[in-house]
Amino acid sequence: MISTSKAVLDAMCADFEQLPADARSKLLGMLCQSVVESPEWWWDVLTGEDDPLHRELETI
Repeated sequence: MISTSKAVLDAMCADFEQLPADARSKLLGMLCQSVVESPEWWWDVLTGEDDPLHRELETI
């Protein structure tokens, strides 16, 4: 289950990186409108930068 979760996060990051800049901006904007998390949290998750989810999965 952990390896599957890590694979999903890695795939999300890879897909996000391949989007054109305007599409990344629109996607991030839509996710932030959900008010589920902060824009910074979404950015960290989608880029893998300083993401607590990635760090947590790496330590297991």
